[in-house]
Amino acid sequence: SSGINAEYGATTHGEEGPDMDVTFTRQHHLAKSLEVELPIGGNENWYRGPSRKIHIAMDSTTFNAIRNHRMDLMDKIMITGTIFARFRPEEKLQLVEEFQQRDYSVCMCGDGANDCEALQHANVGIALSKCEASLAAPFTSSNFDISCVPVLLKEGQGALENSMAVFRFTAMYSIIQYLSVILLVRYDSTLGDYQYLLEDLGIVLLFDFAIGYTRPSVNLSAKRPRGSLMHPFLIYSLILQTGLSVGFMLLIIHLVRQQPWYDPMEEARQENFENDVQFTGYMETTVDFLQSSFQYVVVALVFSIGGSHRRAVWTNWRMVAATICATGLILMCLFAPPESIKYMEISLPIEETQFKLYIILFALANLILALAVEYSYRKIRPLQRLLRLCRCKKGYKNKFKYLIDDLENGEGCWPAEQSSDVRFNGASQL
Repeated sequence: SSGINAEYGATTHGEEGPDMDVTFTRQHHLAKSLEVELPIGGNENWYRGPSRKIHIAMDSTTFNAIRNHRMDLMDKIMITGTIFARFRPEEKLQLVEEFQQRDYSVCMCGDGANDCEALQHANVGIALSKCEASLAAPFTSSNFDISCVPVLLKEGQGALENSMAVFRFTAMYSIIQYLSVILLVRYDSTLGDYQYLLEDLGIVLLFDFAIGYTRPSVNLSAKRPRGSLMHPFLIYSLILQTGLSVGFMLLIIHLVRQQPWYDPMEEARQENFENDVQFTGYMETTVDFLQSSFQYVVVALVFSIGGSHRRAVWTNWRMVAATICATGLILMCLFAPPESIKYMEISLPIEETQFKLYIILFALANLILALAVEYSYRKIRPLQRLLRLCRCKKGYKNKFKYLIDDLENGEGCWPAEQSSDVRFNGASQL
C-alpha cells in the first residue's frame, strides 16, 4: 500500500489487471519493523522452520485488492497478517469473517459505533467505551485499553476449568453412590432415606456450589484447558478414581466383618429375605455409608486443586467452608451416640473408637492416593505421551493449522525473495 511504500522505501509499478506478483524487500529496516528473521547468505527457503517468522501489515486498500483479484493469496495473508489498519466498518466485518472461515476464534476490541458490526460477529467482542459499542459487545471493559484482553483470557480459562471440575465431580458422585448401593445388594441391604438425604444435600450440593468459585490463575497460561470430558487424561483419572473408591469400600466392609464385636443379624436377614425387604441397619450399611461419604469430600478436593489455570484450592473460601461442613457432618455420624441420631441408622458400637479411627485413616489414605493419581497425568511426561496415543487423532480440527503446515512445508518460499522492492504488477491504485 502507499502508506507502507512511503515508510519502507518500496516502489509500485506494473499494468492494471488481475495478476499481482507480491514480493517483499530484504532491507534491514523493513526486517526490523516487521520482525522478520532474515538469513545470512541468502537461503532460498528462509521462511521454513518454526524459528522463522514473518508479520505482514496492510491497510484496507491492499486488503481489498488482494481479496478481489488474488483470492489464492488470502490464506497466506490471513496466516501471516499481523496489522490491518484504516479499515471501514464493513471491512472490519469482512476481516472478522475471513478469520472465522479459517476456524480462528476472533476477539474484537472496539470503542466506537463503527465497530459495532464487527463486535457482534466476533467470537469475543470487547467494548472499550460506554457508548454505542458497549451495546453491541458482550463484554465492556472498565479500563479503556486492550489490557483487558489477558484478564478476559484468564477468566475464560478458569471458568472452563471450573466447569470441567464440576462435571467430573458430579460424574464421580453418581458412580460412587451407584457402586456403594450395588455392593450393599449382596448383603440384602441399601442406604436409608436420611443417609441419601445427607449425601445429596449435606455434602454433594455444597461442593457443586463451591467448586465453581475458584479464582483463575494470576498468570496467563499458554496452554489451553481441556475442553472435552472424553479427553484421555480425564478418562484415565475417572477410571483410577473409581477403582480407588471400590477398593476402599470393599476393604472397609471386609474389615468390619472380621471384628469380634461384629453382629451379622442372621435372624433379621432371614426375616427380611422372606418378606422381600431390604434392611438399612446392618453394620455393612453403616461403614459403606461413612466411607462413601468421605469419598465425596476426597474427589471434590482432588478435582479442585489448582494448576496452570486456577489458583490453589485453599484460596476459595467457599470450598474450604464446604469441606469443613461436610467433614463435620460425617464425623458427627461417626462419633455421635446412635441414640441421638436414630434417623441416620448408625449401627456401630459407640465404644469401638479404634475401628472408627480406621475409617478416618482409610479416608486419608484414599485422599493421598487420589492426589497421586491426579498429579500423575499432570506431571509425568511418559504417561502423558502414552495417554495421548489413545486419542487416535488423525488431523487438526481447525483449518488454519493445515494452512500453517502448507506454508511452512510447501515447495519454494513465500513471500518470494526476488528483489529488494515491494512489487505489485497489475494494481495501479496501489
